[in-house]
Amino acid sequence: LGARIAVDDATWARGRGWTLWKALITVAGHDANQAEVGRQRRVIDEVLADHRKWG
Repeated sequence: LGARIAVDDATWARGRGWTLWKALITVAGHDANQAEVGRQRRVIDEVLADHRKWG
């Protein structure tokens, strides 16, 4: 996805950070819907994979 969006590396890193923060808040929630927790765990996996691939 990042290759298709014209942003600099720092902007992309901030976007990843915000996405990771939001997903972690949902997963850590005590009253979180388990289906949503599953979706957010996949988001976390994708964010981390993107970071491993692109830095």
